[in-house]
This record gives sequence, C-alpha cells and structure tokens, in this order.
Amino acid sequence: MERKSIKTHNFFKVNCAASIKPVYCNKRINIAIKKIFLVSSALLLIAFQGFSQSKYEKEFRIKAKDVPSSALSFVDSMTFDSKVKWYKEIGLNDVTIEAKVKFKNERYSIEFSENGIFQDVEIEVKPDQIPSDAFSKISGILSQRHKKYKIEKVQMQYTGDRNLVLKFLRENRNNPEGITINFEVVISTKLDGNYIMLEYLFSETGEYVESNQIISKRKDTIDY
Repeated sequence: MERKSIKTHNFFKVNCAASIKPVYCNKRINIAIKKIFLVSSALLLIAFQGFSQSKYEKEFRIKAKDVPSSALSFVDSMTFDSKVKWYKEIGLNDVTIEAKVKFKNERYSIEFSENGIFQDVEIEVKPDQIPSDAFSKISGILSQRHKKYKIEKVQMQYTGDRNLVLKFLRENRNNPEGITINFEVVISTKLDGNYIMLEYLFSETGEYVESNQIISKRKDTIDY
C-alpha cells in the first residue's frame, strides 16, 4: 500500500496510508503538534527553574517636593558629592521611591517604599571588589546555571534598621554590626537563542538567595 509522509514542522513525521481518510490523518497530526507543544513547555519550565519571578520596572524622575518627608530627611542627613536625583519606580507588585547620587566616585541608590519607609542602600561596585571566597561561590553557581554569561552590574546591598544603616554609611562603612549585606548581580545570557537579563541576589558569603528575570530595563541611561 502506498504511504504518504506528512511533515509537521520538521520535528518528526506522521505517516498516513493513502487510503486513510484525511480527517483521521489530521487528527494524528494535531496529536503530534500537541506533543511538541507539551515537550517545548516542559523544556521551557526546566530552563526557568530557580527564577522566582519576573521583574518589571518602569522608572521616571520626580521632584523633591513629591518625595515623602521621611525619605528626604534620611538622604539630607548625609553629605554627597553630587546633587540627589529622585525617581519613582513602578514594578509589577509595588511602587518605590529611589534617590540616586554619587559619593567618592561610587554610585548610590537609596530605596524607600512609596510612603517613605527605608528599604535598602545599594552601592555599585566592580566584580573584583567582592571578597574572593564569596565571588568564587557566586561564579560557581552562575556557571552551573548558564553555559555562557556576562556580568553587567554588581551592587552591594545594605538592609536593616534605618538608623543602623545611616550610622554605618556615616562612618565610612566601617562597622556593619546589625546590618545585612548582600550582593546584587545582574547578568546577560542566552535562553533559546535570545538574550535575556537576570538579576541574582547572593548573601555576603556568596550563598544564593533569589533570582529574577528582568523583563523590562529601567532606563538605558540613569543620571547620577
């Protein structure tokens, strides 16, 4: 009996006898396509295991008069080398207020809730400023998860009691007692042939905390 081979997107072939009705053959093709979809979905799920959520942020400048007084007082109690610039950041689940400024050639981002409650201070650093033991752990984790990647940005993150963090910053970051220190690492990598951006959070010792896929960049250029 003559048999015809019907290709389905070059993934595999579905063979239909010439005498089989087209309707039945089409059903077999539909089943094959569904299998392809299920396999693709499973592979995509595996690829994204470990990413807790997607991170979308839209950021725009605001004036100091629109900033909560508690956030203003925190920032005004420190001396910086440049003018403080304020931003409102709209995410998927929350809205935050952020002060961006330079001090001793370092870029500071000081983040508050929409109501002015202190959240954290992030200071941009170079990868080689991470302690060697912690960086070794971080590199190992990233290498396990990604065949190739590029570190785009590293920030030291300081969280904890507002007054303790403020004292810590005023004392040139010499006494971190009572403060939680993390490393925020942004990388670029490829997934299914497309470049994506991922944001990882690691502890002070290089232990994995969480990771998010960045689905929208804040801005291509941020003024400090």
